[in-house]
Amino acid sequence: MKRFAKIISTILHPCFVPIYAIALLMVTGTVYHYYPLRFQLYLIWVVTLYAAILPMLTMALLKRLHRLRGRELPRRYHPAIMMVVGIVCYALYAFTMMKAPSLIMFRKIAVAGIMCNVYCLVMMLFTRRISTHLTAMGAVTALFAMLNIVGEQALFWVLLGTLLISGALASVRLYLGRHRSLQLLAAYVGGFIVSAIAMLYL
Repeated sequence: MKRFAKIISTILHPCFVPIYAIALLMVTGTVYHYYPLRFQLYLIWVVTLYAAILPMLTMALLKRLHRLRGRELPRRYHPAIMMVVGIVCYALYAFTMMKAPSLIMFRKIAVAGIMCNVYCLVMMLFTRRISTHLTAMGAVTALFAMLNIVGEQALFWVLLGTLLISGALASVRLYLGRHRSLQLLAAYVGGFIVSAIAMLYL
């Protein structure tokens, strides 16, 4: 059971969740479903590059540099470094999405990513621990909720599924002992709020 919980936690890693969200926008009956296939693949590639590949490569490089110097990078610094790297990568993603007015939704998603990373970084200063997994799920829930409100009814079942998956992920994180319930709640609500602000006002 513990191995299964770890698999779920890995699949729903914060670096991967934005990729799933963008892919769902492409395959459901939204306006983005009618983009040319090559353009859809380009958008998925860009979010994969900035949300997953570059942050992971940067973290691996930092760890490697510290080993070459004969010392390990303290684990307590890993989350904060990842947040800073995430802010930079999402800023680059937002800049890339500014090329065309039709990409405004994807720019908003990038801004939401920046705000989620800032939120987690600030929370770490006060609580030491915050669930980035649930922050990401809260942000994605806000994305699908906002799109449903503006009339993308094809995403209703996606929104419902996101809520169920968020609950399952919270249970997994509790089972693995990574976070307390209050930390998970603060992460999910915070991710939802900052993402909703990005969707509505930025």
